[in-house]
Parts: sequence; C-alpha cells; structure tokens
Amino acid sequence: MALARMKATTIALDPEDDRLLSRAARERGVSRAEFVRQHLSLVLEQYRRHPRPRSAAIVRTLKDRGDEHELFRAGR
Repeated sequence: MALARMKATTIALDPEDDRLLSRAARERGVSRAEFVRQHLSLVLEQYRRHPRPRSAAIVRTLKDRGDEHELFRAGR
C-alpha cells in the first residue's frame, strides 16, 4: 500500500494485547502495522457496500407468475 494514500491512526493496547500482536505479526512474517491492517480489513468487510447481484431481480419476477396455492390444492 502506498503510504501517501493512508491515514495514520493511533490505538492504545493493554500490555497483553500488545504482546500478542507482536507474536502474531512475527509468526505471520509481517509488521505489526500490516497485521493490524490485514485483520481490520477482514472485520470491516461486513460494513462495505456491495452492489446487489443481478440475480436478485429474478425473485421479483417469480412473484408475478401466480399463486402457488393453485398448484397445491387439496384433492389434486
């Protein structure tokens, strides 16, 4: 990532989390900052806006085809 396009943020960690962050980053072979960026990106994915899939329109058109009750009437 280009540093010129990033915004710096400071966080405060308790000593145990700080130790675990260092260990996790070392085991992954990345810097602490890169480890935080990678994992924060995974968590933030649920908040990103995603375009609706094109197939979503099919659900709307199926409703217009009629009432299913006609297909499953008793005594048929």
